[in-house]
Amino acid sequence: MEKKLRVRDCINALSLSVIHGEAYLDNEVTRAVVSRPGVEIYSNYFDFYEYNRIQVLGTKEMNLFYMVDEGQRQERVFRLFQDLPPAFIFTHNVSEIPDEFIAASDKYKVPILRSSQTTTTCISALGTYLSEELAVKKSFHGVMMDINGVGVMLTGKSRIGKSETALQLLKMGHTLISDDRVDIAEPNVGILVASCPSTIERMMEVRGIGLIDVVDLFGVRAFRNKKTISLIVELKSPEDEKHATRLGLEEEFETIFSTKVPKVSIYVKPGRNIASLVEVAAYNWRLKTMGKNAALEFTERLENLVRKEK
Repeated sequence: MEKKLRVRDCINALSLSVIHGEAYLDNEVTRAVVSRPGVEIYSNYFDFYEYNRIQVLGTKEMNLFYMVDEGQRQERVFRLFQDLPPAFIFTHNVSEIPDEFIAASDKYKVPILRSSQTTTTCISALGTYLSEELAVKKSFHGVMMDINGVGVMLTGKSRIGKSETALQLLKMGHTLISDDRVDIAEPNVGILVASCPSTIERMMEVRGIGLIDVVDLFGVRAFRNKKTISLIVELKSPEDEKHATRLGLEEEFETIFSTKVPKVSIYVKPGRNIASLVEVAAYNWRLKTMGKNAALEFTERLENLVRKEK
């Protein structure tokens, strides 16, 4: 199913201001990319005009606009608007919005916005926001944490101790993204963004205590609403430990959408500090991404020792 945003959603998320067309902010945004219509303005060539995208105009586009003969400017601008793109955004260095655009906004009911950012920065921020928000999302049962910059999703059967582990991680200074339900989107293959449903932001359920607000208890650094997933840690029952790896040479992965995510299994038993083990798993993943793999180094040392003895 195609996801949609409204122009006003983009305004709120990216701190855009409305120059003209306050009544048209419910126009739908369905594409996660934007367009810069400089060629269309200057050459009057619209065969490849990407009208169904938000149109961004910076100093380059406006210089091309002023190079067009005055008698043709209104016609070119009307042509830009007539296919009803969601909105036009003028960036920071455009000091004045031409009257031709204001007239077209009224005629075709397309809003004109302004960004306080430069063109490149605006396009980057807008593209990132749209790709994340328009991506198809799935909800997963689990807990999402930010452990010193490493996005870790805790999974496992109900009552295995995911929330209690997350609570201990919070006390250790780490950050909660979402408890119990994690919404995951794949804006691009290889990138999974986990977010918290708005209804449970900042909230955590602790059995025997009830709902708690982690920001009230631990401070503002205890919660953020979005994080890229780097690692999945599955909490398992002790009876499954016979399948546990000893050295860590065999790597596990879990595929979500089209992205493979590294996975670690931790077995929950009395006396084990599960939160510390999750923290170590996150740090060990980070070391592996930097080329430091303790298990491989150990086996190499062992093989070298065997060769020397022979």
